[in-house]
Amino acid sequence: MEEKYIEELYRLLEKVEKEKDSEAMAALRWVIFNLENR
Repeated sequence: MEEKYIEELYRLLEKVEKEKDSEAMAALRWVIFNLENR
């Protein structure tokens, strides 16, 4: 279940990278980092 959530966060990260939304990129990277390092 958590793996699917992380995959969706990566898809969202790709979207905001294309939009050049640096605040959203930073927030998503922080969330992904914390989820992957539990």
